[in-house]
Amino acid sequence: MSSDIQVPTAGGASPETAALLDRAAGYDLHQGAMQVQEDRPGDFWSIECIDLYKRFGSNRVMNGLNVGIPEGMITVILGPSGTGKSVLLSHLIGLMFPDQGDILVHGHSVPNMTMKQLLEMRRKFGILFQDGALFGSMSVYDNVAFPLRQHTDFNEKQIRDIVMGRLQEVGLTGGAEARMPSELSGGMKKRAGFARALVLDPQIVMFDEPDSGLDPVRTALLCQLIEKVHAENGGTYVVITHDIASARRIGEYIAVLWKGRIVQSGDRDDMFDSPNPFVRQFLAGAPEGPLGME
Repeated sequence: MSSDIQVPTAGGASPETAALLDRAAGYDLHQGAMQVQEDRPGDFWSIECIDLYKRFGSNRVMNGLNVGIPEGMITVILGPSGTGKSVLLSHLIGLMFPDQGDILVHGHSVPNMTMKQLLEMRRKFGILFQDGALFGSMSVYDNVAFPLRQHTDFNEKQIRDIVMGRLQEVGLTGGAEARMPSELSGGMKKRAGFARALVLDPQIVMFDEPDSGLDPVRTALLCQLIEKVHAENGGTYVVITHDIASARRIGEYIAVLWKGRIVQSGDRDDMFDSPNPFVRQFLAGAPEGPLGME
């Protein structure tokens, strides 16, 4: 079941923007109505974002954003470049905080956590950054071992067993662990970053534009790997991307972000069959529709 998220206006939107959002989401911004996201049980959601607002100076990045991340599924947050997808990711793990609204991780409010609680909450997360974000002065092995050395009391034999297991899981074998990041291709860097994201056995794994910088074949292979690892390990995966093909391949649940709001969210088949004009145009990559060049 898909859901159009209705949120009260924060004010300040131009009449043109308001009218375009009205067309895209199928609701009147000026009604001030608030719709519950979906009629799902409370434990269906791993993460809930409730009426989030965030601005940097005059730039409003989140403008009444509501979205739920289902437990145990691969969720894709999809939207055009520059719509605040990476900012949203930073909010989910408590690196940024909203000006208004709440974020719940397994029912606990992130903005209201103490620093100790934040650090404990972040242990639930693994993150694959856009370019892998490997430490250039460390080998692949030491990059993947780094979280274990920082956050556990495991001895080096235990660490080696875990690291080599994760590297094998993402297809980095045959001595790849001894290489430096400068010796890796873009796809290998992503896989090394993925292994590091998994090494603490997180409940939630986040991917910030994992297809960035990859050609279509390597993007497809990375998506295949994400699906495989998720099937083997379970957990909740959140993928931030603007790539429609990636969303179609791996997204079990999809949320479309635009102008600081989730225009629509729902199961993959419902989203790709959506009658919503903005969602339909964006997912089809069509020039005709409410979305234009800005």
